[in-house]
This record gives sequence, structure tokens and C-alpha cells, in this order.
Amino acid sequence: MSIRHPRRYRDAGFTLIEMLVVVLIIGVVMSFVSLSLNPTGPADQLDTEAKRLDALTCAAADDAILYGREIGLDITRDGYRFLRLGDDGWKPINVPDSPLRARKLSEGVVIALIEQDDDTPRLASGGDDEDAIRPEALFLSSGETVPFVLELSANGVDHLYHLSGEAGGTLTLDRLEVDR
Repeated sequence: MSIRHPRRYRDAGFTLIEMLVVVLIIGVVMSFVSLSLNPTGPADQLDTEAKRLDALTCAAADDAILYGREIGLDITRDGYRFLRLGDDGWKPINVPDSPLRARKLSEGVVIALIEQDDDTPRLASGGDDEDAIRPEALFLSSGETVPFVLELSANGVDHLYHLSGEAGGTLTLDRLEVDR
């Protein structure tokens, strides 16, 4: 004859493992919620855009050397795009999965070409064709860069970025503090 012990502890509540599983599920759900809200401010968006543009210009310079074709950077109204020089002129790189596809800047972030006072060579305008595409920055297949300085800024942010390209092909991203 076996003696049965009453199992009252089973009816008393949850086990430790059940509680840990519930806490884990809540943690995972909260992580997804916090990531989807994207609480970054204008300063974080500016930092992200500047680092992305720096990485993409380095990729464009490498791509120009690798494929032996000139690549340009064209600033658009709401972002920028990369161009490739072909037999029929400058054409945008429209491959959807290419890192050099057209990009839109985050809301409030502005990009501008800083005109230099020296004799920095620039592309001539398209002549009679005013609608001809003319890039602001050039990455040559020889590894050189036509010198340029791009400025990225955002309203209400106490810093800005200068992305500069030197004739020898060196690209530099500098963060500059702004007095407000």
C-alpha cells in the first residue's frame, strides 16, 4: 500500500520557471516596443547621417577604383545620390540593393556644398542643357578626388559636420562645435 501525499503546493501559485518565462517574454516585447519608437533626437539623427555619408563616400571612392569608372555625388533637394559616368553622361545609380542608391536625409538634417575661395577645379555646367546632371563631388578611377567640403547640420543642434575630400583621395569627417 502506498501513501499519497497531498499536493497542495501545486495549487498555491506559479513555479519559479513559469515566472521567469513570463519576465523573459515581457522583456522581449518591451525591447521591440522601445526600438520601434526610435526616441532619437536631432543630434543623434545628424550624427547618424554624417557617419553614413562618410562611409558611403569611402565606398564610392573604392568603387571608382575597383570598376575604373568615375563616380559623383549629387546633392538633391531632400538628400543625395551617387552618379556613375558612362558614355552618355552622368547617370544615377538606381540599383535598389546597392549601398550607393539614392538616400533621403532625416527630417531637419541639411547638406550643403561649401564653396571654396581657392582655384579648386569644378565641373563645367552642361552648356545649353541646364537640366544636365552635375555632381558636387567627384571620385576618380585613379584614386584621386576633386577637392570638396560638404557641411551637414540640423536645426537646434550645437554641432555640425564637415566632410572633406582632398586631391590625393583622402576623405575626412570632422565634427565642429557651433556657438549658439
